[in-house]
Amino acid sequence: MRKKTLVRSVRIHYVIKKWRGAIIMPYVNIRITNENVTPEKKALLIKGATQLLVDVLGKNPNTTVVVIDEVNTDNWGIGGETITARRKDGR
Repeated sequence: MRKKTLVRSVRIHYVIKKWRGAIIMPYVNIRITNENVTPEKKALLIKGATQLLVDVLGKNPNTTVVVIDEVNTDNWGIGGETITARRKDGR
């Protein structure tokens, strides 16, 4: 059975942060389950989130930061069950 990879949460923070002495804005945080996420898929998520902010909000891609957090399926729950348990039931 092929495991599903789900983007569970995307947060865009419009706060001023410093990275290597430069002010960066915005900061995008993507949370996904840690199932079958290849480096190529992560690169596509980063590129896509950055381009979305350029296209919709006119943000500078050079100051946009994207962070991907992978969460173990034992540590993520929906409806009182872990994702691990739901996967065992085929959901």
